[in-house]
Amino acid sequence: MNWQLILWIGIPTIAVLLSIRFVWRTYNELTWHLVKVDKITGNLDAVLKKKFDMIPALIEVVKGYAKHESSTFTEVTKLRSQWGQTKDINEKMKTANMLESALSKLLVVQERYPQLKANRNFQSIQRSIGSVEAQILNERKYYNEVVRRYNVRVKLFPRNIIAKIFGFAEREFFSNEK
Repeated sequence: MNWQLILWIGIPTIAVLLSIRFVWRTYNELTWHLVKVDKITGNLDAVLKKKFDMIPALIEVVKGYAKHESSTFTEVTKLRSQWGQTKDINEKMKTANMLESALSKLLVVQERYPQLKANRNFQSIQRSIGSVEAQILNERKYYNEVVRRYNVRVKLFPRNIIAKIFGFAEREFFSNEK
């Protein structure tokens, strides 16, 4: 009789304790990966801010040579402001992609203005932007890898059940589309 009682109480107790341990470890693992995603998001945001802070100086140099490019200046300025005001990371990424596209249009202007291409201020800003773009590329790759790892953990069974219970949701990748 004692063995039956031990089996009826012991096996369910062990199963419950193992389940609690699994939930606990899964929650902590998902939290750790989410914190890592948030950290790299901050790093990427800082590098993008560094690049976008160079835009006013670039616009001023280009304005002196290409006055009729005002629609491009307006678009770049509007998107830079929109990027700075956006708090949602997914919206911020979409705006950053649009801003990079508009900025590339602005940089193409140099081809039509040889004297602009020779301007030392323009060359200096362009070198700085190129350097920051290399940082952005590296941060973007790292961000997407960290997000991929996190998303896999959120999707895999049985972790997906724990993730859903505790509100862990997939994160979007930072695409290179412009």
